[in-house]
Amino acid sequence: MPVVLPDDPRPLDTELDGSLDQQAWHDALWAKTRQSARIVGNFFLGQGAVQAIGILAGLLLARKLSIDSYAQFGLATGFQSVAGILMDLGFASTIIPLVGERTQDLALVGRYVRSAKHLRDRSFLILAPPATLVFVALMHRHHWNWRIQTALVASVLLALYSSGKMSYFSAPLFLYGRLRDYYVPQVVTGASRLGLYLVLGVVGGLNSWTAAGLTALNITANGFLLERRSRPLLTWPAGESPATDREIIDYVMPAAPAAIFAAFQSQISLFLISIFGGTVDVAQVAALGRIGALFSVLMTFNVIVVEPYFARLATARVLRRYALLLAGAAAASTPVVLLAFVRPAIFLWILGPKYAGLQAEIGWLVCGSCINYIAGVIWIMNRARKWLFWSGSILEISLLVGVQTLFVILVGVHNVRQAVFFTFAASFCPLVAHAYVSILGFVKGSRHQVAETA
Repeated sequence: MPVVLPDDPRPLDTELDGSLDQQAWHDALWAKTRQSARIVGNFFLGQGAVQAIGILAGLLLARKLSIDSYAQFGLATGFQSVAGILMDLGFASTIIPLVGERTQDLALVGRYVRSAKHLRDRSFLILAPPATLVFVALMHRHHWNWRIQTALVASVLLALYSSGKMSYFSAPLFLYGRLRDYYVPQVVTGASRLGLYLVLGVVGGLNSWTAAGLTALNITANGFLLERRSRPLLTWPAGESPATDREIIDYVMPAAPAAIFAAFQSQISLFLISIFGGTVDVAQVAALGRIGALFSVLMTFNVIVVEPYFARLATARVLRRYALLLAGAAAASTPVVLLAFVRPAIFLWILGPKYAGLQAEIGWLVCGSCINYIAGVIWIMNRARKWLFWSGSILEISLLVGVQTLFVILVGVHNVRQAVFFTFAASFCPLVAHAYVSILGFVKGSRHQVAETA
């Protein structure tokens, strides 16, 4: 099957040739504009559809599941989120920065994808057994039925394996701007899952393990379909490449410790509540997590559109684009935070009447989510420019450990309000650490330019 690259295969930031005549220059500019508009338009249409389906599914589960069932489902999805980051460690996220400008080398793309797959599969085999034991221990404290525990473990393990497939086979689609191929399968499978939720809700078969099982099957189907869409965009190597494996490992290692801590930090309030609180507290914290997930559309935009763009961007243009994107993220977040404090009922409507008593916590939750979003924007731009430093990881880990330890000692995490403030306090840690890394990256980049000039 022939490879179909975007209409204009040049990177979006490629400078137009000044030797072109005026008509040719305008034609090239128009082609670049159409390419940019097509990619951004496909993102918002596709991600909007995926996000809408996800919101509807979350709304349905929050309203239809009992408190106990939603606590079980919430703990399963939260644990799956953390375990997935620990197993991936950024292997798949290295593909775009390491390919960089060499997007026409399909053999190179295939080599990185195969190495990311090899490392991710090996990580799954190593970490799946201890992860299972930890998850069972968390569930055992609440004395849930062993059949429910078995079904939840099976769904989490299936989702963990399949999510790896989704991540490394998505990278070629991002590289070539094939967002329609990325989103159409997810919209179809997501709509099918939502339809099955509705059917089960009507017949009385919707509970924690059926919801988690359908989620796992949805991820598995997406992994299979994305692999089919990505295969024509790469040349699969005949064998494994230890050298490429080492290159990926060397790239992710400086950021791996911070990624591990960030993975726990994103769900640690849920885990602490599951240990120190009751089932109702677990359900409420998990439900509030649905509000924070609304910001994922913006983070997904950064991964799909911003990171490939920044990875190819000429060094002289990085600072200005960096500042513009960061200012835009802050400007977009401000009215959302104000709305959450002034009109929290708008956000709580998503969760349904069972969670109407959480109005006092919504503003702080959304504020912390926006801080995390801005930190994520900085992180994506740093990663795209290959600014990964051990000192940044050490700083982030030190801040997280210090802030979270002090909070647990001085305040504790025994109820929902404390869990929300625990998350809010910790959200400043990655922001400070990523800002430090960006400053260090610009300083080192300037020194490198001066050395090259000399």
